[in-house]
Amino acid sequence: MAKKKKKKVNTNKKAVKTTTPVEEIKSEEIQEEVTEKEEVTLKEDKKAEKLSKKEAKAAKKAEKKDNKNKKHWFKDFKAELKKVIWPNKKELATNTTVVIVVVIVVALIVFVLDLIFEGLTSFEVKQLEKIQNSTQTVNETVVDNSVSNEVSNEITDEGVQINETNTAE
Repeated sequence: MAKKKKKKVNTNKKAVKTTTPVEEIKSEEIQEEVTEKEEVTLKEDKKAEKLSKKEAKAAKKAEKKDNKNKKHWFKDFKAELKKVIWPNKKELATNTTVVIVVVIVVALIVFVLDLIFEGLTSFEVKQLEKIQNSTQTVNETVVDNSVSNEVSNEITDEGVQINETNTAE
């Protein structure tokens, strides 16, 4: 008996697609657009890399300038201090005493002015209190007089009523 060999069937066959010319043109256009977009993004990436490199260089230059400026500033500062004319002990003592004397004189002037203004304000307050007290006494006498007049009017009114009642009887 002879063995029969079975043929293996290849199941991995690709199905052949049939496309129309319109579909082919559309797919080509899409592929072109995709490649154009990829090219644009690549160009943008290259530009960004160039800019970042330029920015890094600029930052390094600025840092170097800052360091130079700092060193230069200290050198200038030292040079300016050398130009200053420093006083000797005698000049320093006389200038210090002048400053202290001027401060004391100004403080005394301010103190005296403060006392004068305080005295004036207290004098004004006393005068205002006198005026206020005098107006209060005048108002009290006027009120007292009006009250006494009202009472006397009431008394005379009652007296008149009494007289009228006596005469009516």
